[in-house]
Amino acid sequence: MNILVHAPNWVGDHAMAFPFYTAVRAVFPQAKLTLIGRAWVSDLAPEGFEDIVTLDGKKIRVGDLTKLRAKNFDWGFTLSPSFRSAWILRKCKVRRSIGFASDCRSFLLSYATPYNRFEHRALAYMRLLKPFDHPETLFARYRNIQLRSQKKTGTKNRIIICPGSTAASKKYPIEQFIAVIAGIAKQKPRTEFLLLGAKIDQTECDALERHFKGSKINVKSRCAKTTLREAHAIIASSKLCIANDSGLAHITSLTATPVVTWNGMGRRSETEPLTPKKIVFDLELECSPCFQRECPRTDQPMACLTGIAPKMVIDAALRCLT
Repeated sequence: MNILVHAPNWVGDHAMAFPFYTAVRAVFPQAKLTLIGRAWVSDLAPEGFEDIVTLDGKKIRVGDLTKLRAKNFDWGFTLSPSFRSAWILRKCKVRRSIGFASDCRSFLLSYATPYNRFEHRALAYMRLLKPFDHPETLFARYRNIQLRSQKKTGTKNRIIICPGSTAASKKYPIEQFIAVIAGIAKQKPRTEFLLLGAKIDQTECDALERHFKGSKINVKSRCAKTTLREAHAIIASSKLCIANDSGLAHITSLTATPVVTWNGMGRRSETEPLTPKKIVFDLELECSPCFQRECPRTDQPMACLTGIAPKMVIDAALRCLT
């Protein structure tokens, strides 16, 4: 049997899909598995897949399409809710396909599954395996799956800071991040703070690095200087990660590194990191979750994040470090 899996489009969703990837391997132990997705799927690839195919942006290369068609896939799963991903399964001539009923694409799928925004996204991915096994059982079994780190890059005193995200409504204010770092350093003066992020996070990382330059507080930036696999190894060998709702926050689920994070514009029950040791702040305001990339409030902009006082984050971090 040959099976094709289309990975989610975002790093955080890809990290949340690792329980699904492991479950597919367990449900179809003799199958040959192929994963297709954005460029980072090859860098942070799950175990048990014989072939990893990366897209050219959002498009599939002609040579890859020819190669995939030749595999005569029996089943295809798309974890992305987009029309394009379902169309790629059709173009690859997958015999039977399963995905979420979204984006007017149900006619392209053999089985269209409803998406429930009130349960964790990793469990929602497991729902795609309902024709073959019990999703809740699979989720309970594989929810804490980890990805082995290729190398240790550790220091016992390191804390990861991830101040960026894909939406403004997910970003904890920089001045509050500064207060958090200063507060932890006062209690733990030997701490090394390492800033991680992608190119889009450069502004926030540069602001933090610039603020502490020349001070006694050890703040260094590796923003846009690591691959996902390297970031995973760094997080895996660190004591703690403090992060916005972002892809790197979800990488902690693949390392079991403790994380302190917050909700912002999203719903905690749907997208909180799966790592067992975590503190997730959710002020449960009347306007939350808004699911807006920019805060719609004019009376108290970003109240869901500005209301999380630095002392609350410092105390949470110190609890995770004990």
